[in-house]
Amino acid sequence: MVSAFSVIALIAVAAQLTLLVALHVLPTKYDPVRDAISDYGVGDYRRYFWAQLVAGAAACSSVAVALTGLNPYVPTLVVVLLLANAAARLLMPAFPTDQSGNRFETVKGRIHMLLAVVAFGAVAAAATGLGGMFSHYPAWHNAKGLLVPLGWVVLAGAVACALGLVGPRLKPIFGLIERIFTLSVIVWISIISIELIRF
Repeated sequence: MVSAFSVIALIAVAAQLTLLVALHVLPTKYDPVRDAISDYGVGDYRRYFWAQLVAGAAACSSVAVALTGLNPYVPTLVVVLLLANAAARLLMPAFPTDQSGNRFETVKGRIHMLLAVVAFGAVAAAATGLGGMFSHYPAWHNAKGLLVPLGWVVLAGAVACALGLVGPRLKPIFGLIERIFTLSVIVWISIISIELIRF
């Protein structure tokens, strides 16, 4: 079960990355340095955005299920956080972001931002919450050298995204900050999936 769901996670995260790359080469007219990834959820190419959300949710939930198959220790909090991330992602298409400069202008926009906070915060906490696994499974000691610093990069990216929403100096580069964060999450999911396959 662990390997099967880890393979699904790896395929799903690869699909997410492919869809995100596609969004960046399509003529969406969005600026990857300034505009949020959620802006792709509004307009002619929104289906690509929705599909990458589903792929990301599938990746996180598959890793969560794979982690439940570990024996004897299951990092329960990490599992719950990854499932929370997946649930928030799946709800986002119903609540498109506001694009007027104020991300909290409409009810749907406010809900979108709340879901984004849950998704970003949950995956950042999950990425930094694997300490118990490393202490219970000696086979993960090699992965620890990659996953621990990468977990802190994910956390720093989530904090930078939060600051970018409210800080006037960071707003002009919010899109870039969010894309670096998203890439770090994709890399984290990929590495943990590969390590679970090896396990």
